[in-house]
Amino acid sequence: MPSAVAAAGARHYSGTMICTIHDLRDRPDLLDAVATAIWATFWQHKGSALSDLQAGFRKHLVPGDLPFTLAAERDGVFCGTASLIACDEPERSDLAPWLAALWVAPDRRKAGLGAALVAEIERRAAALGIARLYLSARPAVQGFYEKRGWQVIDTEIGPAQLSILERVVNP
Repeated sequence: MPSAVAAAGARHYSGTMICTIHDLRDRPDLLDAVATAIWATFWQHKGSALSDLQAGFRKHLVPGDLPFTLAAERDGVFCGTASLIACDEPERSDLAPWLAALWVAPDRRKAGLGAALVAEIERRAAALGIARLYLSARPAVQGFYEKRGWQVIDTEIGPAQLSILERVVNP
């Protein structure tokens, strides 16, 4: 499976699927698609308003290091996203920053796009001088991250019984 990771707007090749990964600051037109996907997947069932997520992602459009969001698209169609934020788990606010909200469109899963988004977050974090990243994951997806070098540092966090994983990106 060929893969190429470069700067903003990089092309990521996975099988026969080619997606372009953008910094959301460069493609604000994708904000509503990103917010809707993350809301529907992680927040709608909790009663959160879509408008709250949209407002939160608008903060990712401000120039600076963090937060930032990546948005992948192919032929003008949004197909995946991931963010780097200060903290994603209130019970572990001592850890920072966090890879959060990794999402890939169902018809694009298992083709390498999720791995490409994670790798791009890691690459950009290292370029910012960040040494370690953290994330929280349900046990069912923990293996996806472990295959990519992430290590479990805590378990059974919160009502969802999440695991906290760490990745050294800039030793």
